[in-house]
Amino acid sequence: MLFLVRRVPDQLSLRPLAWLAAPIGSFAMLLARPTDGGFLNLPCELVQLAGLLIALASLGTLGRSFGIVAANRGVKTRGPYRLVRHPAYLGYFISYLGYVAENPSVVNVALLCVSTAFQLVRINEEEQLLSDDSSYQSYRASVRFRLIPRLY
Repeated sequence: MLFLVRRVPDQLSLRPLAWLAAPIGSFAMLLARPTDGGFLNLPCELVQLAGLLIALASLGTLGRSFGIVAANRGVKTRGPYRLVRHPAYLGYFISYLGYVAENPSVVNVALLCVSTAFQLVRINEEEQLLSDDSSYQSYRASVRFRLIPRLY
């Protein structure tokens, strides 16, 4: 729904890498499949739920500023964006990690690695696009970490 009602961007990336990274980072994990032999279901599902809640809180904060490809639809600084600059991606990563822990396979681990790598590319593409925006410069100075508090 957010995608359909999103704001028109002030600036949209035209870089091919941004357009490649967005769908792969967003949708690669849809190819993951259930397996046997993982950790206990309940703890893994609680991790997945925690990731989902982080992602939903982040997307709710973005509201109409949500998009798939790197764009400037305004800088959000409240909610989970006070802690890290890309909390929705953190939520996705936590959910995916919980899923792979519950459903370990070579394919699922590979998909997690591919998805994470392209999410990191998305982060770089978004930050490069926003780097000239003075409000983003101020935000970046006040929120130091991109994805994981006190680490990255």
